[in-house]
Amino acid sequence: MSNPITIDGRFWQANSYLVNHTLIDAGIDPERIIPYKYQIKNIVLTHGHFDHTVHANEIAKLTGAKIYIGEHELPFLTDSSLSLSTHFGSPQIPINAEPLKDGDVIDGFTVFHTPGHTGGSICLFREEDGILIAGDTIFPEGSYGRYDFPTGSISDLRNSVSRMAELPVESLWSGHGEPVEAGAKAHVMLSKRNLI
Repeated sequence: MSNPITIDGRFWQANSYLVNHTLIDAGIDPERIIPYKYQIKNIVLTHGHFDHTVHANEIAKLTGAKIYIGEHELPFLTDSSLSLSTHFGSPQIPINAEPLKDGDVIDGFTVFHTPGHTGGSICLFREEDGILIAGDTIFPEGSYGRYDFPTGSISDLRNSVSRMAELPVESLWSGHGEPVEAGAKAHVMLSKRNLI
């Protein structure tokens, strides 16, 4: 098992991660994935905010990959008020995506529905090596995603982070900032404590 390849977000863009044949989140400039374009078969969006989705259509066209998102997050892909695209000076360009449900498995990762930052956020977890790809649900150093955007909820976020804290997490790969490649369980537990 190998760690994800980090394609770090620049300026306001979210990080993207490439693991196996799956690109997680698509806010990065499409030319940055050209070296991997024949590897990518799936694009999984952790949630529908514009900084994570803006280049999904272009990357899908470049790679031929299918786009996936949590089943409760589909409305974000056509609604500027949900995706926050107007905060970035752009209308929401519709994105066609297949829904993922809690418990689905994609490319070796189990999908967890983790509402809180948004109502349909998902995290991806690979049990074999404890990789948690957390989107904007959990961040290093005990931080966590904002819950004051449309469909966000602090009570849902508490429950979601508590659920992730039950997993044997070894490494944490969040939507922004540097990954934690070892000892990440302590970061997740601190996020849980900070939400109480």
